[in-house]
Amino acid sequence: MNSGPTIHFTSNSPRRVFVAGLTWLLAYLAARYVFETMAPEPHWDIVVANIPVIAFFWFVWVVRRALKDIDELRRRIHLEALALAFPTTMLVLMTLGLLDSPASPLGLPLRDIWVLLPLLYVLCFAVVNQRYR
Repeated sequence: MNSGPTIHFTSNSPRRVFVAGLTWLLAYLAARYVFETMAPEPHWDIVVANIPVIAFFWFVWVVRRALKDIDELRRRIHLEALALAFPTTMLVLMTLGLLDSPASPLGLPLRDIWVLLPLLYVLCFAVVNQRYR
């Protein structure tokens, strides 16, 4: 017999999204701090760089879970916002790339990084399309 309170994810979804987003932001800022102040040894730099990546994937998982709990109209609104945000991000990155003359620390000039966004979208589309087959 379980007499404890029942947790409803729909009532906590905004809070969970906020906490996951804040966690990702703090992980990113911590990684930047480590890179700028401690200069991690080889191989440890990869570990430090991947900490915000893991936090971001958790954030995406929390957002996807929250989107499953909302009605169809709200989902459509989020989808249209994403459809607008993606090309806008491409435009901003392309513009920044044209203004950027030195290469990024990775050796790939910023002006070429925006080209990867459509490839990412195609990959995401393929995954989602497979899910609905």
